[in-house]
Amino acid sequence: MTQAVVLAQDLTAAGFVALGAAIGYRWYRDRGRAQGKLALALIALAVVAALSRLPSSPLLSLVVVIAFMLSGYFVLMFRNEFIPLSRTFHTAATVLLAVSIVCGVLAVTVFQHANPVLVTLLGVVLVTTWAIFTGEPIVRFWLASNRLPAVQKTRMRFLSFGFAVLIAILFVDVLGGSSLQSPTAVIVTQLLALAVVPIIYVSLSPPSLLRRIWRMSEENALRAAMQDLLIFTPTREVIAERAAFWAVRLFGATSGFVVDAKGKVIAASGMELEQATILSDSQSQSSDQIVRVPLHLAEGQGSLCVVAGDFTPVFGTEEVSQLRAYANSVSAGLQRVGVTERVAAVEENKTQFLNLASHELRGPVTVIRGYVSMLQSGLLGQLNERGRQAAGVMAAKVSEMNELIEEMIEAARLDEGGLTLRTADTDLREIARSAADAVAPLVESRHRLVLDLPERRVRVKVDVDRTKTIIANLLSNAIKYSPEGGVVTCQVRSRAGVARVSVSDEGLGIPRNGLPTLFTRFGRVITPETEHLKGTGLGLFLGRQLARMQGGDITVASIEGQGSTFTLQLPAAPPQDGATDGAAQPAKDRMRAGATRGVDRRRTD
Repeated sequence: MTQAVVLAQDLTAAGFVALGAAIGYRWYRDRGRAQGKLALALIALAVVAALSRLPSSPLLSLVVVIAFMLSGYFVLMFRNEFIPLSRTFHTAATVLLAVSIVCGVLAVTVFQHANPVLVTLLGVVLVTTWAIFTGEPIVRFWLASNRLPAVQKTRMRFLSFGFAVLIAILFVDVLGGSSLQSPTAVIVTQLLALAVVPIIYVSLSPPSLLRRIWRMSEENALRAAMQDLLIFTPTREVIAERAAFWAVRLFGATSGFVVDAKGKVIAASGMELEQATILSDSQSQSSDQIVRVPLHLAEGQGSLCVVAGDFTPVFGTEEVSQLRAYANSVSAGLQRVGVTERVAAVEENKTQFLNLASHELRGPVTVIRGYVSMLQSGLLGQLNERGRQAAGVMAAKVSEMNELIEEMIEAARLDEGGLTLRTADTDLREIARSAADAVAPLVESRHRLVLDLPERRVRVKVDVDRTKTIIANLLSNAIKYSPEGGVVTCQVRSRAGVARVSVSDEGLGIPRNGLPTLFTRFGRVITPETEHLKGTGLGLFLGRQLARMQGGDITVASIEGQGSTFTLQLPAAPPQDGATDGAAQPAKDRMRAGATRGVDRRRTD
């Protein structure tokens, strides 16, 4: 049992010596004032532990007493670095230190062999003084930790708990007397003291695994902050405000602010912008007061700054690392918003351009169209055959240009939310016929345009003019992208409450990788076979948007080199009560008079 007692005492002494050496090394590396005071306290305890294992002598005992009292005093001074003591309290602590050292000197010299009661009384004075020096800081740390982030809170409480155990052991050891001098009691108290070593060390330098465990309670808040910045934040100003707010909350700081690449404070939390600007411009603030982490932005490097709390320099190292990681998310969020704003500006410029170009072109095209019409009607004189053909081509091209201008105007209205529909109950077959008539002048001899229409009416409730524009655009595209000619079929069908207009061609087809581009604004699939063909890429974009506004859609099926089929789908209107939709009428009675060159009209049951 004696050997076990000696081993326990030696292990405890070695533990405190190792603790003092480790903390002393950290202070040598970091050189912080607060860390220095705590290092001196723990080094003094290490000296007490080491000297207590040497053969006793008056001089050695004197050194142990002084080192012991200084260890407690330096803990109080460690607290003073965070929350300054009042002048009165500081003076009283210094006087109490001097008195306790005098009592300690008397105890190990003059009264070494005096009455045991007097020796115990002097021991109580020493322990009580040490408890005052260490007890006030640990109570202060414990209470202050309640408002700090999880890792800081746990570290401060570990430190408080470690010193509280030491105080309890000292009081028990002094007041217990001979009843606690048994080998078992000594071993127990030594092992408790030894357990304090890792507790105090962990409070000052916790392993990463422990830090991760401690901050698990805050992981949800951190994820919410990241998500808030990366997904939901709408503008740079709002994202900067939220970034400052979350930084203060996650770091346990008193306030914070965000500085852009030009050095301007764009948001602050816990302080006014003017005060944040002063702090940002001031170069005299110590690193312990303001923690700055970089924000890597496209226009340069900004910074996310937090005004550190009282306990940050020693207990906030984990939060500084976390703040750096959080700053990367802030940078990404600001970049995302910047890109979004630039894209929105580009889209706004496109809309303005469409408005400007379309309105400026409409006047001249209207004049040209009028003169071409006068040429065709003979108001400007009779034309020969070649002149009439040229006038027809000119009229077709002017009509094509007018349709393009209308597309640009419609696209601009769509972006601005000013596009309205005038719906009417109508026959989709008639709209298809009208669209075919509109593109008939574009049909060349190598093309054949076929209308495949059902016998019954296909009732829809749509904007007639805009639906005609959609179908005409699909037909003109089918003709344009069939340079070798072939059959272009416009088929109208209705089934299961859905009306469909399918436009098929035998032309170039569309590469598979080009399909996603088709219905985007200004989206064109450029290949060696189509690069010479003119177009803006607005027709299909506008057609799909108009179809969707009417409850429908446009889909495409295509095989490269074999042709394409574009299908306009629209909700079919319910049949009217008592209506036969013309099923009993002969087909020829519903055939419109006249014929268009190159257009073959078919009806199927």
